[in-house]
Amino acid sequence: MSTCPECGHSVKPGFPAWCPACDWNVLRDVSRDASQDASLARPSHLPVRVSRMSALVSRFQARLVRDLHTSITGPHRLTTESPAPAPQSPAVAPPSAESPTAESPIVGPPLVAPAFTSPLNAPLPVATPPFAAPSAGSARVASLALAWLVHLLAPAFLLLGLYLLTRWTLFLILPAIVALDLAWLLRPRPVPFPQGAERLTRDDAPSLFALLDRIGAEVGAPRTDVVAVSGAVNASFRTYGRRRRRLVEIGYPLWLILTPQERVALLAHEMAHSSNGDGRHGLVVGGALHSLHVLRDVTRFDWESGDGVARFFAETLLAVLGLPVRGLILVMELLLYRSSQRAEYRADEMGARVAGAPAMHSLLDGLVTRAISAARFLGTSAHFRKPEDMWASLRAAVNEVPDSEYERRRRAARLEELRVDQTHPATYLRMEWVALLAYPEARVHMTEAVEHELEAPAARVAGTVRENAQSALYH
Repeated sequence: MSTCPECGHSVKPGFPAWCPACDWNVLRDVSRDASQDASLARPSHLPVRVSRMSALVSRFQARLVRDLHTSITGPHRLTTESPAPAPQSPAVAPPSAESPTAESPIVGPPLVAPAFTSPLNAPLPVATPPFAAPSAGSARVASLALAWLVHLLAPAFLLLGLYLLTRWTLFLILPAIVALDLAWLLRPRPVPFPQGAERLTRDDAPSLFALLDRIGAEVGAPRTDVVAVSGAVNASFRTYGRRRRRLVEIGYPLWLILTPQERVALLAHEMAHSSNGDGRHGLVVGGALHSLHVLRDVTRFDWESGDGVARFFAETLLAVLGLPVRGLILVMELLLYRSSQRAEYRADEMGARVAGAPAMHSLLDGLVTRAISAARFLGTSAHFRKPEDMWASLRAAVNEVPDSEYERRRRAARLEELRVDQTHPATYLRMEWVALLAYPEARVHMTEAVEHELEAPAARVAGTVRENAQSALYH
């Protein structure tokens, strides 16, 4: 045993030593999500004033987060675009060891309205979940207007390019080509299927789709068409392709380290984004943001020493042309910021309603504790693990972390205001909100058949994860 250099309290060796009395060294080795501030991070080639602007925007966003959290957890009620659907079937008891489970998810006992003791082991006042629809605000209208403007830019540049070409003037050829190129880059793009993921249909996984249908009925989500099993420490619900088929992506590394009810909470949270008023998931705003992000990637300054002077000027020109794109993204992000934060709170509430508040709270806790260990394993060990041993090794790596290290990560996440990405509130604020909800019982339970259906695609995903990790060593 060693002592804290700040207060003299005993600290334990092993993982990064820290002091539980004064929080000495709590922030050591914090794994902040790199995507948290990705859209506001300052590229090395841009001047310092951009960094100052980023800091100003970050402070403004932090104030919005605090104000919204206060309004939600205070006397005000959280609202959504549409009321949550009523239960579709009567409740029955959860599965037991004596009664074998069926091939479809089991509905849990009815919700209990009285006061709820939070997973933080402290009685908290109950927040009543409201279901009234809010009126469209000026920020929402402005974001829709900007999104339509982005969609109209593609045909506008196309017409401009064709017009310049018809002038048959030599010095107008280059501007015409640039306009046509911008029209091509700004064209509406369907979101692709997740790269490297395994596709599952209803015939492949009937129990999994039955679970998704039951969760979808609870949160008001549309029918799921396809499931993608990927190697990401993440999950999502979105549309993809020109036919806008509805897809649930299950990142198996995250799925593996969760309990059955945490998995239900994860699916419910992600599927709730289709019905919680999140503008980012809409066809107009979501499509515009997708096109702008693609154009931003194309115009990113990508020059290294040795590329030559001509390449330097070309990349500089692209970066200058990309400044309006970055400005549009920043404006749309700010306009959508408050509604996106509110949508996350609403999705957390729906997840708690379906899986129970304890499971939702435990899921959020896992994002700042167990998920960090899973991500580290994939980043440091996946390249030399055999595919057949990948998931067992990952689970063992997560289980080896002591409780004291998980507690340090919780404190570090609070001090650093760790969040999934820029559109999410700080995870500890979401946990505080879930702890207020009066949903101690689950409405939906997962069956073992779901896990069996994921074993085969997960084995194939392990091979893809290993190949990607090995490829990353050379890039």
